This record gives sequence, C-alpha cells and structure tokens, in this order.
Amino acid sequence: MSQANRVGKQNARERVLAEKIARQRAERRRKQLTIGGVVVLVVAVAGGVGIAVSAAKHNSTPYAAPAAAVIDPQAKSSKATGIHIGSNDAPVKMNVFEDFRCPVCQEVETAVEPTYRQYVEAGKLQITYHPARVIDSHDNGSGSLNGANAAACAQDQGDFLQLHDLLYANQPNEQTDPWADRSAVLKIADEIPALKSSPGFQSCVTGGTHNGWVQSNADNFNKLGLPGTPTVFIDGQQLSFTQTSADAVLQYFQGQLDAAFKKDGGKAGTPTTLPTAPTSAPSSGASSSGASSSAGAPSSSGAPSSSGSPSGTPTGTSSSTGSTPTSSKS
Repeated sequence: MSQANRVGKQNARERVLAEKIARQRAERRRKQLTIGGVVVLVVAVAGGVGIAVSAAKHNSTPYAAPAAAVIDPQAKSSKATGIHIGSNDAPVKMNVFEDFRCPVCQEVETAVEPTYRQYVEAGKLQITYHPARVIDSHDNGSGSLNGANAAACAQDQGDFLQLHDLLYANQPNEQTDPWADRSAVLKIADEIPALKSSPGFQSCVTGGTHNGWVQSNADNFNKLGLPGTPTVFIDGQQLSFTQTSADAVLQYFQGQLDAAFKKDGGKAGTPTTLPTAPTSAPSSGASSSGASSSAGAPSSSGAPSSSGSPSGTPTGTSSSTGSTPTSSKS
C-alpha cells in the first residue's frame, strides 16, 4: 500500500472517529450540562427542552410566610411553604413547583391554565403552589427570588393569582435577569390597581419581606430531589409532560384531571370564584420568545435555550433552562 493510500485511510478513520466523538459529546450535552459547577439535567417537556437544575442556595434569611400559607404534605416539610387556590373540600389536589422565570413553566401554564381555572371554580380542584428559584442558580441571579417574593406579597393582599398570571405574561427572556431590579417587578404589579395603591405591598416587595419563605421553598425543592420546574402532581402522582404540542399537553392534562375526579368519587366540592385573568400587561422586559398571557395561546417561537442546548421545539413549546412540571394531592 502506498504512503498516500495509508494517509488517506488514516484520515478517513480519523474523520469517522471525530464525527463519532462529536455525536457522543452532543448527546452528553443534550442529557447533562454543567453550569457553574452544578450538574444540570436536560428533560423533554411538551416536546421542548428544559433544564432541571438545583434551586439556588443562599444564606438563610428571616422566614416570614405569606398570609394563609399552608403546610403541604406533598412538600414533606413542617413549614407552611404552599399557597392554596380553590376550596378545601375539592376532591382533586394538585401541587405545582414552579419558577416565574422558567420558560417551560410559562409554556405549560399557557396551555393548561384556562382548564384548571374551570376545575377550581367548579369545586373539583384545589391547587397548591410552591414558587422556587431554579433559574437563579443558572445565572447567579435574583429575578426568580424577586418574582416569587412579589407573588407572596400579593398573597398578603389577596391578589396572588392575578400577579401569578401577570408574571408569566411578562416573563423576561431567560438569558436576561431584569427582575433583579425589583422596580421591574413592581411595574408589572402596577397593572393590578389594588397592588399599585398599596404601600404595604410596595414595601413588602422592595424590602424582600418573604425572601426567606421563597428560599425555604428552594431548599425544600433540593431536599425533595425534584427533577426541575415545573413539577406537577395530581393526587400524589407526578405528571409527565412529554407531548409534542400545546394541544396534546392540554389533552393529557385534562385526561389526568378527569381520571382523578372520577377516582375520587366524581362529586365536586364548594365552588370558588377566581379573579378574572389580567387582560393587559406592560411589554417592557417581556420574553423575546413571545411570552403571552397565561390565558392566551402558547408561544410558537421555539427559542433556543440560553445554555445552547438544541431546541428542536415544535409549535407551542420552547426550550429553556426551566425544568419539568409536577403537581400533587395534599
């Protein structure tokens, strides 16, 4: 064999090996990323790509739970880390571990929120929310903390759900952290007249009154070993959002609710009147991936993850540094 042939075959083998290694590295990157020394798992959520990371760990701050916070058996904590909506006698219980900066949370919320509101108002469903700060650990930020604290401050005023919806409607791009400036969060909250005119709410947000409560949720999130946000349980069973479209997510979610309601006897509890979902919101700071009102249609941008992981996102979902949804029964 001539020298040229040997060199040619060697180069071909090297190219094959290099391509194989590149594929392996891409697969490893798809499944596991390391961000700031923290192992981050990539999970498929509604056909998109989310990143499950440990919730941010910071020095403890004074713990002050918001009004009517509840101890949630699903959270396996003696602290009142949850916020309820819906009647206590509703047969189906859902638990949601979420992050207001998590794009996958926003996409799933957009797909299912109108439906779960109907179930809550009909007395069929009670939801317990646990706002955590997962994205903060990705970029060493504080926007998730500030958003969750503001939601807890709104709970003190009886406006949790309205601000909950507005925060998702105005979710910033995951690659930025404008909510690190609390005035950006207050600007969103100003869309709710009762909060705009409340000195108590304003001082609660600017002073970080419930930061310790949010951090307690983050610490408990890590302790539970949850895969990421959103994590959703219905009657203690974790949901698996692996569908490829928003319609499929909704169909799966509604099927799980209906099955749980039937299993629980099919008898509704006390009806609940929820506040009307906000119809307007400031556009500044909103996600460039086209975040929309939680009652509207999901984004179809398929924006790539800030971590550089592959998007491959079908219509109605987007990739993100967020994590998978979960909900459960108390």
